[in-house]
Amino acid sequence: MPKLNTGSQSLIKFDSQFPVYNWMHPVRGEELGAVTFDEVAPELDPTGVRERALYFHIPFCDTICTFCTLNRGLGSEGDEALEQYTKALVREIQLKSEDPWVAGAPARTIFFGGGTPSVLSADQLERICQAIRQYLDLSDLKEWIFEMEVKSVTEEKCAVLAEYGVNRSRYGIQTFDPQYRELFNITATPDQVHKAIDIAGRHFESRSIDMIYGMHGQSFASLSRDIQGAIDAGTEAIDFYPITNIAAQGSLHSGYAKRGLQPTPYIDKMAMTAYLDRYLQGAGFRRHNGHGYLRGDDPAAPAPYDRSYRNYYNSVAIFGHHDCDVVGFGSSAISQNGRHVLQNDPNRTSYIRSIMDDGELTVRHTVSDREPYDRGLVMNLPYMGYVDKSRIPWDKVPAGTLERLETLKAEGMVTETSDQWLTTELGWLWYVNLMYFLSSPEDQQTLDDMVGARSRNKALSDGDRRMIDLVLT
Repeated sequence: MPKLNTGSQSLIKFDSQFPVYNWMHPVRGEELGAVTFDEVAPELDPTGVRERALYFHIPFCDTICTFCTLNRGLGSEGDEALEQYTKALVREIQLKSEDPWVAGAPARTIFFGGGTPSVLSADQLERICQAIRQYLDLSDLKEWIFEMEVKSVTEEKCAVLAEYGVNRSRYGIQTFDPQYRELFNITATPDQVHKAIDIAGRHFESRSIDMIYGMHGQSFASLSRDIQGAIDAGTEAIDFYPITNIAAQGSLHSGYAKRGLQPTPYIDKMAMTAYLDRYLQGAGFRRHNGHGYLRGDDPAAPAPYDRSYRNYYNSVAIFGHHDCDVVGFGSSAISQNGRHVLQNDPNRTSYIRSIMDDGELTVRHTVSDREPYDRGLVMNLPYMGYVDKSRIPWDKVPAGTLERLETLKAEGMVTETSDQWLTTELGWLWYVNLMYFLSSPEDQQTLDDMVGARSRNKALSDGDRRMIDLVLT
């Protein structure tokens, strides 16, 4: 559990770093087991939904990356399994569109993730997009993001997606370092990376690449080459994520061990975070959320933050407010509405069978004991960097959250104006710890238990999470 060093005048505001970088809020909930979507749907309410996200999960990959533990399996374009999944996904869209909760609010943002959505054929993509346009309310749509793996990108696929409204594409590059690409089981070549990005530039208004840093044994020289490689890729946005070792596969850790690579201490990861932030600022990028940077075209733009660009999906589905929700489609996809969290059947085979044969969707239902009125402060403020005071129902936020917010203000990690709360540059370095610190003691304990259980896996090795003590006694 990270402890705040109150009164510290140094950069080191906490005694340790929390090793997980995002989670659903509220964290705790009573697991009610597996039910059909139709059974739980009457408990879901669209009335107060101000912003909605739609998530579509495509659980297929040409190759399995070792840092990823999301629901996915091997599958390539042309496989019959992808065709059966496409049919089931279209059917789920049709079935859910008839529900009052799903039909009761328009989508602000759509995200296709995986897995690798771009392994679908152009025809399969078109059928899914047609169903989305036909059955779902897109009258408020501002953003449609599509994740791609560079080897499966084609002009035809990008043209289909752009025709139906996809305007942002994302690529999981992760690293340009040959050693770590091999450890991650990434098989695309640098030429394929640049070709795919060039193709996307002809079809989408914005392109973003995901990069990972803080791997076992990574040097600042290796990090510098990755930062410069990401800049040179020419995309409009870049996301840099410190690797979450406790969520990676054991095969990655075995690969580290075989090469004699030692875990990177978290104090070094923090130094890397500060370094890449300055490197990207020097290259004309501006931070727009906890991990994301936007290439700035206006030299007069105020450093170091950018408000001209908004990742709607992150700010609605993951780091949103109490009046945001998300509707998930596909095997293992997550939906959230107020106190309720639903996970679609994570078994791909039974997901397809139940929808296609029985017209039913099995979900795992979890319900919290409270409405997440504090979500905007706990999640949105630290990650997005600011929150409008008008979005917070102050009379419903727990007193403890407000007290912890004032403590962070006293420590210089957040500040306020007449209409906003803002994360300071110092606070953004610690944004994960800020989310943890602002959470309720009960949620903190649940997060501690989750990390503790994962850390007991002897096949995984994580760096020292402690921060050095700079206070002389």
